[in-house]
Amino acid sequence: MAVVETHTPGTYTPRAGLYECDCAGRHRWQIDLAGHLFPPFPPDCSAGSWRETETGSMPSPAPDSSPQA
Repeated sequence: MAVVETHTPGTYTPRAGLYECDCAGRHRWQIDLAGHLFPPFPPDCSAGSWRETETGSMPSPAPDSSPQA
């Protein structure tokens, strides 16, 4: 059985990805870059930690195609 890495609000994100709280509501938070702080849980949430569900799930941003003046 694999060990699930968990994180508490206010700690730094180790990598980009999709994170989910461990309460029955399964609130989700998308992290686009490593090094951001994990947010607090929503007011109605009884979670104790965030766990990663998908690593690097953010698509690459599209190149800026707007004309330069």
